[in-house]
Amino acid sequence: MEDLSTFQKKLLYKSTHRGSKEMDLILGKFAHKYLSLFNEDELVMLETILEMDDNDIYQYALNKKEIPESLNNRVFTLLKDYTLL
Repeated sequence: MEDLSTFQKKLLYKSTHRGSKEMDLILGKFAHKYLSLFNEDELVMLETILEMDDNDIYQYALNKKEIPESLNNRVFTLLKDYTLL
């Protein structure tokens, strides 16, 4: 794996360049708030989330669809809580 700082920058970029302005704002602000607090495993979890389709992330984050067990982790819980604020 690349060094932690480079990985964080990559994730920040992926969070702010999604394709839809709404998800750019939601995920970008979330990443700005939490990236420096996440350990390496949590950063990998975030990367997995960021590889998903925007609509799926949105549906899961707003409790419109049940989150698959494979995504039910601390990072997604924080994202849900952040989105519902």
